[in-house]
Amino acid sequence: MNRRHVLILVTPAYQPRLAGIARYARQHDWQLTILDRIARQPKGWKGDGVLVTLRDNPETVAFVKSLRRHKIPVVDLTFNHPEMRLPRVSGDHFLMGKLARLHFDERNFRNFAWFSTNWLNIHRLRYEGFRLPTAKSSSLAQSPPRWVLSEEAPMNRLDDFTWFNHWLGEKLKSAPKPLALLAYDDVDAARALGACITAGLSVPEDVSVLGIGGDRLICENQPVPISSIEHDQGRTGYEGAELLDHLMNGAEPPRKPILIPPRGITIRASTDVIAATSPIVRKSLEYIRLNIGTSFGLSQIATNAGVSRTTVAQLFEQELGRSVGAEIMRQRLDIAKRLLANDALSIAEVAYRTGFCNPAYFTNTFRRTTGLTPKAWRRNQSPQIPQSGDINPRPWAR
Repeated sequence: MNRRHVLILVTPAYQPRLAGIARYARQHDWQLTILDRIARQPKGWKGDGVLVTLRDNPETVAFVKSLRRHKIPVVDLTFNHPEMRLPRVSGDHFLMGKLARLHFDERNFRNFAWFSTNWLNIHRLRYEGFRLPTAKSSSLAQSPPRWVLSEEAPMNRLDDFTWFNHWLGEKLKSAPKPLALLAYDDVDAARALGACITAGLSVPEDVSVLGIGGDRLICENQPVPISSIEHDQGRTGYEGAELLDHLMNGAEPPRKPILIPPRGITIRASTDVIAATSPIVRKSLEYIRLNIGTSFGLSQIATNAGVSRTTVAQLFEQELGRSVGAEIMRQRLDIAKRLLANDALSIAEVAYRTGFCNPAYFTNTFRRTTGLTPKAWRRNQSPQIPQSGDINPRPWAR
């Protein structure tokens, strides 16, 4: 069999998605041509198939229509043009929104909001999943408002950070608190986080921010690290390539899009909170988060909140169902788990950064709570990369 020549027209060039495509290509000896944008078929290109992400670029849409007329197999790796009948392998965007709602419902939020820079079909699917209540939803929960920058900002203001921070900051300040905010992706989540900070709002106590994508570069390098839904781009790329291979071999396309579920949520500080209606509790939770690497207790928290120790203790029991000491320990251990993912930090350094008096006390407390030592926990958290055998065969692949 001749080597397949496949055109990759995928943007943005997310590395996990390209890695999934590349893994399939290596396994099947493909030749790849990768372009980030195109208006017409490259001169002299006589390929066998195309993987594309159709967005709002009319030239790319026209190019794909031309490919279809010439009977060249095309697989769309996104879902922005449902009106075009194309074979698709896409993330399950509705399920991503639903998972975000469940995440916030489990943290007792009643007030929700959506933010995105743009509004396409994928944005709509994520928002629709997010706005629907789950079995854990409070009966008092409100449907989220939809804040879309491109719908309200003049074109010359879309990249104006001063204008943006004022625009979103005013919406955030006037919204009921505590507020659960879902952003379309991690880039939008980082922009929303910046607007919260500019507006003087505490994250996650006043506004809890969740992104989608699982981009560690963005999420872990913020003033408050951002929680994110793990979009399984690697599997999307791999299964998209697999579907294209079968189409190039003459198989019939599937009748429905193949939807890849998210891999869960990586919880970081931006949503690591139980929603509290009391401003005193929210202020106290912020104090704990900001001082987690130091030695403090109920007295310091109460002084910072401007109330008595008894008032703080009673409000924690009423709103969170646990003592102040239990909340401090919960936060210390949760942050320690995140720090343990960084192999460059020693166990002693993790202990000191999370306010434990010495590494031995940290190790004993961690083992008593999790059943594992910090070293064992670190080993168990090594990411597992799915292989082709982990992927369920599709009906057309049998």
